Amino acid sequence: MPSKYGINVELHNSAPTSYDINNTYPIAIVGDDDTLTNGLYHYGSVEEALQAVGVGSIKNTLQDLEATNLQSQIILSVFSKTIGESEDITQENINKAIDSITALKNAEQELSIKPKFILCPQYNDLGVYEKLKSIATSLRAYYAIELNATDGVSIKKALESIQTHRAIITFQKVQRIDKVVRPASAFIIALYAKIMASSDFGFAQTYSNRIIDGIIGVVDTIEYIQGEDCEADRLRALGVTTIFVDNGIRAWGRHTRDAALGIESLHSIVIFDTIIETLFASQKEAIDKQVADMVKQLQDDLNSFYRKLIANNVIVGYEISLPEDLNTNEAIAQGEIYIKQEVQEMPLISKVVNKIYRVTKYSQELIKEL
Repeated sequence: MPSKYGINVELHNSAPTSYDINNTYPIAIVGDDDTLTNGLYHYGSVEEALQAVGVGSIKNTLQDLEATNLQSQIILSVFSKTIGESEDITQENINKAIDSITALKNAEQELSIKPKFILCPQYNDLGVYEKLKSIATSLRAYYAIELNATDGVSIKKALESIQTHRAIITFQKVQRIDKVVRPASAFIIALYAKIMASSDFGFAQTYSNRIIDGIIGVVDTIEYIQGEDCEADRLRALGVTTIFVDNGIRAWGRHTRDAALGIESLHSIVIFDTIIETLFASQKEAIDKQVADMVKQLQDDLNSFYRKLIANNVIVGYEISLPEDLNTNEAIAQGEIYIKQEVQEMPLISKVVNKIYRVTKYSQELIKEL
């Protein structure tokens, strides 16, 4: 305690608080297994999870991730599959998958970790799609959808009832490095997870136009012609991610399917999700503190955070304000503070247009050389 008389010195830290970005990207796999009992499980690596599971859709997906050499934490949401091929049994298993997707809402409380990506392969159903969308929205996660379609007409038909800005939608089958034919979704998710984890600000990048690890061939091939209208570009515009061979096996597509939201690129969703998650984690200490002590600090902390994002090419610019129409006397008296933040994310190049003109005005250069 300070002395009663004389000089006392108190040290206070007035520097802006560092807003730390969470750079972990766990992958949740929802599926059936004949060894683990129903419930949630957490493993430190793909290899560790493979040692724990038996036969089922989860093992198949883990083997896909293993083929990509992905280093990631794994969350499993397991159910026991009912054996049979009747429509009733198929629907029963789909309902189990839906319940297991719902269980992921409890992952943070039960396992102290929550997923950034969600896979539910081999259970392709509109009910599964909607539940994935609901849970991913709650968790601010991203998920994969596998369409049961192989041509443009059937793909468009399947997409009619799908509106989402968090899904990576695929339809193709690929050949894994061990020549097993598998859905493409797990390989795309692994690619995205690797890119995000590649640096502190990898979340601002995209998986599109990148080489996919773990596969040696594409079973359901599509038309891709650079510089011309083609099937790959048309599907990309619809929000479908495709795979084709062009100096390696590449992913193509990052577009969303949510006209109401009006954000076309999944990378933009990821950037703003990351900003929101960072603010949640960093500003919670301000709750129940005095307004006079915290408002200036919150502004300073936000300025420091956004300047860091600009320096690392995550955003182009920002503006922070305390609008008077929201921060009324009544609101402030109730301890409610409204901080307006206008942010523009760094755009990604979608098209490069080279305009080449044939001219004759340089003919005199030949004479000069002589």
